[in-house]
Amino acid sequence: MHIYNGCHDLPIWNFHMIYTTNDFRYMVVGWDGYENIKVPKGANEQWDKIKNEWIKLIDNNVIAYYNQLLLECIYLETRYEVVGKLLATILDYNMKADVLDKFKESLANWEYYWNDKNAKFVEVKRLYKQLKASKNKIKIKIDELKRLKEENDFEGEGTTLEKQAIIIESVSGVKIDIKKDSVTKWVEACKLTEKINEQRRKANGK
Repeated sequence: MHIYNGCHDLPIWNFHMIYTTNDFRYMVVGWDGYENIKVPKGANEQWDKIKNEWIKLIDNNVIAYYNQLLLECIYLETRYEVVGKLLATILDYNMKADVLDKFKESLANWEYYWNDKNAKFVEVKRLYKQLKASKNKIKIKIDELKRLKEENDFEGEGTTLEKQAIIIESVSGVKIDIKKDSVTKWVEACKLTEKINEQRRKANGK
């Protein structure tokens, strides 16, 4: 079982799925999302490297950054919903230790870490407070997303990867296969799209 090495071979679809669902099985080369597999050792660490590579790749490109911000908003909103449900379930049910451990693992996957030194009620209350505080971060990200959309005339900008691919193809002429094309190709197509849009704005006197 092999994992992707970097932005040059990781498909943009897999990047999108990992970013929004936190499912590191998409780091496995050839995984189709259906077969039940375990996350390979080192996948999390490799993902961190790919994210850092992604930041360098986008290099202040507005469209690529807009897409990244869109992914972040999806991730943060999904995390808010999932963690809220996990905490509510823990609070409402008297779980056996092994079942509670599974819930703790799920919380940790979303970067909410359980402190075993605290009583259950105290710990749930603490994590709920942390969750509530994250709502402000979500609002800031969404506001920035709206600002970028208004400032750069991203009218009708796709909220799904498929819609974004259609927009990029229609503007740049670059054919995109989201299931196969790498993150690197996606970013380069975004850069070309932005360049063409900028030329059109100048031609229209905007």
